Amino acid sequence: MTTTRHIDDLLNELHALLLEMSDRVDEQLSGAINALVARDAELAQVIVRRDDIIDELEMKVDEQCERILALHQPVAIDLRMIIFAVKINVDLERIGDLSKNVAKAAPVIFKAPGLLDAVHIQEMADESRDMLRLVHESFVSRDRLLARKVLARDRHVDRIYDENTAALLEYGRSHPEHLDAVAKMIITNRGLERISDHAKNIAESVVFLIEGLDIRHRRDPVSR
Repeated sequence: MTTTRHIDDLLNELHALLLEMSDRVDEQLSGAINALVARDAELAQVIVRRDDIIDELEMKVDEQCERILALHQPVAIDLRMIIFAVKINVDLERIGDLSKNVAKAAPVIFKAPGLLDAVHIQEMADESRDMLRLVHESFVSRDRLLARKVLARDRHVDRIYDENTAALLEYGRSHPEHLDAVAKMIITNRGLERISDHAKNIAESVVFLIEGLDIRHRRDPVSR
C-alpha cells in the first residue's frame, strides 16, 4: 500500500507540473498575440524573456517522468500517463518557443504599414489559442470527445494559413521595400499554423491517455 500511495503522489505531482506548464504556455501565446496586434514592443520583449520559465518546467516534467520510471514499475495505465506526459511536454515546449518567435518578430513587422491589416492573423491566432485552451480543458476533465473535436479545428487554421500566405506574397510584390517585415510575417504565419498542429498533437495524446488508442494518421478521428 505504501508503494501504491507513493507512485500516486508522484503521478499527481506530474499532473500538476503539466497543468502549470500548459497555463504558462497559454500565457505566452496570449501575450505574444496581444503584443503583435497591439503593436506593443515592450510586451513583446517581456514574452521573449519569459520563455526561460517554460524551459525550466520542461526539464522538471522530464525529471519527474525519469524519477517515476527509476523508482517504480508502473502498471499499464500509469505507464500511459508517463508516455502522455513525455509527448505533450515536447509539444508544449515547442508552442512556447513558437510564441517567443512571434514576439521576437513583432517589432520588425510593426515597421511595415498595413502589413498586419493585409492578413487574418487575429482570427488565426484566436483559433490556435482556442484549440490550446480546449485541449487543456479536455485533459483536466478527461473528456475524450472534447479532445476529438479539437482535431477538426486544425483544418480551419490551415485554410487561414493558405489565405495569409497568398496575401503576404501579394504584399511583398507591392512593397519590396518591406521585404524584411514580410519575411517575419511569413514566419509568424507559419508559427501560428504550427501551434495549431501542436495543439492537435496534444489532443491526440489526450485520446491516447483516456482510451489507450493511438489515433495519429487516421483520417476521421472525430467521427469514431
